[in-house]
Amino acid sequence: MTAPSTVDRPAISAAAQARRRKHRRRVIGFWISIAAMLLVIATAVVLSIGFNNSWWVKSNPVASHDQIASDGSSVFTQAGIDYYTRTGAVNITMTSARPSASDLGLPASGTRHFDFLVPLVVTAKGTHAVSFTDVDGLDVISSGGKLSAIELRPNATYAQMLGQVQALAPKVGWSSDAVAQFEANLIADRQKHHGDSFTATIGPGAAAGMRVSATLSGDANSPPTLLIRLDAAR
Repeated sequence: MTAPSTVDRPAISAAAQARRRKHRRRVIGFWISIAAMLLVIATAVVLSIGFNNSWWVKSNPVASHDQIASDGSSVFTQAGIDYYTRTGAVNITMTSARPSASDLGLPASGTRHFDFLVPLVVTAKGTHAVSFTDVDGLDVISSGGKLSAIELRPNATYAQMLGQVQALAPKVGWSSDAVAQFEANLIADRQKHHGDSFTATIGPGAAAGMRVSATLSGDANSPPTLLIRLDAAR
């Protein structure tokens, strides 16, 4: 075998160095991938432990001081929204002893609309409680530094809306005669406008310690809407 010429030696040396660099890169890449994998595993473990200890996964979560008001009313800060979304229930005190608007995370005067991530149960508490199921949003109205009213618009058909008015009537103080007149007014107003629009209102009734009214309306270009308004005690 002949020895490599002096011309070949630099090429051989460069090739050897390239092989060594390639090996180093492989070794470094291997350890970097191991470190990244360990970091991902550690992060997953920490998040899992934290989530398992969170009230989000508890069957009966206990609210912190910033998630409900002192009387148990729902508050409308982000912490309060997180809590009532988890529990599935919004509780609103409508008596004269209700918390201030600021305690509920509301402005002293104004209207705030809340869309719920999932349908919730909304319970308004006066001298008696009135609950609404499958509520996907509501307006909360405040004035004079206190919550003054809430408004709900159930997502339902015309027939279902009439059924909701009939079911709500004995709870809030609408008489059977008032319900019958309400339904008659809807028919009369539709005829008056040749079927193009209609509107009628029932209430307010105050049997539950709050004034409750409902307005059903619609027109030829939009589906019917039932607006239920509950005014808090003065």
